[in-house]
Amino acid sequence: MKRPLTTSFPVPPNPDPEPQAGPGPAPTSSWREVAPIVAALIATLAAIESGPKAGPAMRAHRSALRRQGEAATLLGGSDAMAAVLAQVADTDPARAAGRLDLIRDAWAGLPGWPG
Repeated sequence: MKRPLTTSFPVPPNPDPEPQAGPGPAPTSSWREVAPIVAALIATLAAIESGPKAGPAMRAHRSALRRQGEAATLLGGSDAMAAVLAQVADTDPARAAGRLDLIRDAWAGLPGWPG
């Protein structure tokens, strides 16, 4: 038999929020913010490079690339997308051109994407 929860923790009162002057400049995305997106993209790109180039697997990979682009868009728009592309290109300069082409194709039509 489970014993009921007998400990209660008091909720501290919410202090008055400080008034904001308005929207400030848009923050630029740092490498730490986009690192999970870059890691997921690199893993997906490695799977694309080692697997079949057509069929259901490729559609799944393109979908994964697109989801990461959507995550970058939500994180910081075109600034975050540019930061992600720069980091992907820096991880393996020999494969950068092909990888960036795959990403650009998958990200076509996303908000904030110029391509």
